[in-house]
Amino acid sequence: MFPMTLARQACKRCFPICGVNFKMNDQAQALRERIQQSKRQKGGYPASERQNKDIYIYSVLSGKGGVGKTNISVNVALAMVKLGKRVLILDGDIGMTNVDIIMGAQSKYDIFDYFEGKASIDEILCDGPGGIKLLSGGSGLLKLDTLNEYKPNEFLNELLETVDFDVMIIDNGAGISRETLTFTSFAHEAILVTPPEPTAITDAYRVLKAISFYELKSRVQIIVNRVDNEEEGNAAFTKLKNTADAFLEVDVQPLGFVTDDNKLEKAVMEQVPVNLSYPKSTAAREIEAIAKRLVDPEAGANSKVSTIDQFKRRFIKLFGS
Repeated sequence: MFPMTLARQACKRCFPICGVNFKMNDQAQALRERIQQSKRQKGGYPASERQNKDIYIYSVLSGKGGVGKTNISVNVALAMVKLGKRVLILDGDIGMTNVDIIMGAQSKYDIFDYFEGKASIDEILCDGPGGIKLLSGGSGLLKLDTLNEYKPNEFLNELLETVDFDVMIIDNGAGISRETLTFTSFAHEAILVTPPEPTAITDAYRVLKAISFYELKSRVQIIVNRVDNEEEGNAAFTKLKNTADAFLEVDVQPLGFVTDDNKLEKAVMEQVPVNLSYPKSTAAREIEAIAKRLVDPEAGANSKVSTIDQFKRRFIKLFGS
């Protein structure tokens, strides 16, 4: 029987988390032309300021679909904007992108349209409410390995010169996938959303198990969604934490809970985030409290920010070098 470290290495070879090396292809010239065009546009970070800019990255996950993860991502982003943050959402829900629906926005292009020379940075970025920017991964993320034909550094230079953001929220697909694990390794912080039902807690535990096994994060913060009351939320979190503490090498911490508020469902139908459509609702206030905890320096939110150069290195490592 393999020791745990050897087992991890063997499994990681079978299920790689990062991409492969990049090479320029015949479309490199088109990409360079797009970069030069972007440099002539307004917005983003001036070259003199980029080196000192800090960016914080959150990876939002769930054990299964339909638990309200995307709703949480969008409304936390809006709450952060109210707190003075500039937020970019990366929709990483492969083949099931729906951040744009909840935001009431429409994304015609995704990141692979850029890499294939079909769209510029401006065209793949979607304007959301409150000044939020959306970058859709689209179904193209199914072709993650095809990025070995491109260099990510040019993309990052153009992105950072086009849009100004200091927080990136990655709304992952449900469950465990290569892409979800990859994005979580890229982020500073992992946030796991789960409802209180026993089956959902079991699915959430599987995500924690994968994060622990691949040693992606030492801490995961939990949001218990759609609870009837605070007691139900606390009970669900305690059950998940006790199981994780007993069997996993990951610190599970509470981030908050969100009440099962019918205003959330109404907001989805209206395609307007609840923090805008029903800002005084119970759910909106609870989500705002969660956002405040995330940006509170005393809560450790600013202890692991990346400078622009560090952010670029993280991104390049994400897809290869």
